[in-house]
Amino acid sequence: MKDLSLTEEMVLWAVWKLEAGAYGVTIRKQLAERTGRRFPYGTLYGALAKLARKGLVNKTTGDPSPVRGGRSRNYYAVTDQGIEALRMALELKQSLWDRESQALLGGR
Repeated sequence: MKDLSLTEEMVLWAVWKLEAGAYGVTIRKQLAERTGRRFPYGTLYGALAKLARKGLVNKTTGDPSPVRGGRSRNYYAVTDQGIEALRMALELKQSLWDRESQALLGGR
């Protein structure tokens, strides 16, 4: 399994969290709400393209919308490999931070 960058991990998490409603705008909104960071569309779509090349997300194109001038949305879904990548990332962070987190947070 290839390592994920922090951005890839956050984008993969957002796609997983949004389930069937994951497309560019909703992914970006989810990330902003959860992290307080703004994600430029170039960064977001670059990460989605990398995740797709790694086989961690699938992209499908929805039907054109007359409200949006006939443009179609690209929807994203996490693959089984993507779920496993999220699990591995979480396990790694937990194993790294289990003991040290208490010292870092000052015993909070």
